[in-house]
Amino acid sequence: MCTVTINIDEATMRQINPSLTSRESIGKWLQHRVDLMMEEIVSQNADTMDVEELRLMLHETVRKEYALP
Repeated sequence: MCTVTINIDEATMRQINPSLTSRESIGKWLQHRVDLMMEEIVSQNADTMDVEELRLMLHETVRKEYALP
């Protein structure tokens, strides 16, 4: 496992889901979303992708979905 740090706009997160009012609730929600994305990517590319390719794709997906620099 690895740990990453991202910067997000808390007001935007509350627009997405009004119950996201604390760092903990936002962190849990984001972790769940990332887990779902990883499962989807793995299932689509199970036989053709190595770990590094998965990591790069995951980071790019998170950047696009949350408009991160």
